[in-house]
Amino acid sequence: MKNIWKYISNLGIREDDNESARRTIMLNNKLNFAMLISLVLLLIYVIPSMLFTNKPISYSNLRIVILIGFNFLNLSVAGFGLTKLSRLMLVFIPPVIFLLGPTFFGYVEEESYTYYPYVLICTSIIPQLLLHPKNERFLFWLSIAYYFVMVLFIDWFMVHFQTTQFPIVDRINTFYAFYKIAQIVLFIFVHACIYYLLMLNFRFEDELHRKNRELDKQNLELINQKSEIEFQKDELVRKETSTWQKLVNIISHEILNSAIPITNLAGMGSQMLEDESGAVLKPTKIDGEAIEDIHHGLKIIESRTRALINFVTSTKSLTHIPSPIIRQIRIGELFDRIIVLFQPRFKEKGIQFEKHINPPDLTVDADMELIENVIINLILNAIEAMEDIPVARLSLVAEKSELNQVHISVTDNGKGISDDVLEHIFLPYYSTKPNNSGIGLSLAQQIMMLHNARLEVTSKPGEGAIFTMIF
Repeated sequence: MKNIWKYISNLGIREDDNESARRTIMLNNKLNFAMLISLVLLLIYVIPSMLFTNKPISYSNLRIVILIGFNFLNLSVAGFGLTKLSRLMLVFIPPVIFLLGPTFFGYVEEESYTYYPYVLICTSIIPQLLLHPKNERFLFWLSIAYYFVMVLFIDWFMVHFQTTQFPIVDRINTFYAFYKIAQIVLFIFVHACIYYLLMLNFRFEDELHRKNRELDKQNLELINQKSEIEFQKDELVRKETSTWQKLVNIISHEILNSAIPITNLAGMGSQMLEDESGAVLKPTKIDGEAIEDIHHGLKIIESRTRALINFVTSTKSLTHIPSPIIRQIRIGELFDRIIVLFQPRFKEKGIQFEKHINPPDLTVDADMELIENVIINLILNAIEAMEDIPVARLSLVAEKSELNQVHISVTDNGKGISDDVLEHIFLPYYSTKPNNSGIGLSLAQQIMMLHNARLEVTSKPGEGAIFTMIF
């Protein structure tokens, strides 16, 4: 039965029908099918009762058969794709078959005089379910007018076409005006409620469609953001892999730079202490030149070993930064300590130095020694960058930003930094200077990260650089 109901409901639906049209077609088919089943069941009840009572076939029995045929025809019409015709037939034809037909033939029962108008009021709900008041204005209001006219005149039709006078008509004529007004008021009330509910439903549907569009837009934005995050994640993995590759290359290069000379010199020294058979020479048989070469080789081995130790020590410092002891420190006190440390060097290098703190009592929550190390590192880099500048200028500025952040900036007018170098400037072991470990800025960035802060740099070649610590 479920499959039959589904099949009947989808009769005449096309793939290009929108959701509203599909709902209307399905409702029309369901109403037709429900009427068909109801009338068939009624006919199954009527036929045996006629056989047992020997009653002749009346028009009311014939009316059931006609309505069954009508509903079957209507479903067939829908099945052929003529869904609009099927809908109009269901809206306008049943009252003609059920009410007007019997009346014109003079078949009117006495009680029909009272219940026909109310049957019309009930059946007039059907077209309001099937017709769209916005898209089908003419048919919508025509259907209301059609049923309203029948409600007004159905009792007049019955009196006019009946073959005998009903006593009930004489009784109702005494209060006919009130009787008819009650029907009109009920008709208007029912359809006003239906119209209001339809408009309310349309408004809710419009709002729902609007919100669905917004959600679709937001969903699309989320999908785009997800794709962007995935892309950034992949990019981060690529950069991380690239960073590790560079790190391994740098460490390998540094170790090989020391290990290869050490190995070669050790081998050469060992050969100088052996004869042709590989036996160790006695000290008396080693000439002075060989002793000097061995001594010189040992000095080089010592130097390269010390360089390797320093490299390992520097590497270790990247992973063994002490946990910061956070306390409130005065920026003025921090700057004074740094100025005392660098004042002689500024004079020696002829560097014009200036400091600025706004407000003068500005404080920051940080570890004094670690932050001092960061600023010292930045100033040392700035001094190197201004090595060949005729008039070197360096400034140390601390101020509070509009976002209530503390900014400490070290600004120089040195050679500046190219974009290629800026991209790698905070990588461990990256340096453009010879004999430089390349861990200073990386260490400074890690110290800042331990303070939940960051270190930023802006620079252009020939225009100096600005390193900003943001707390």
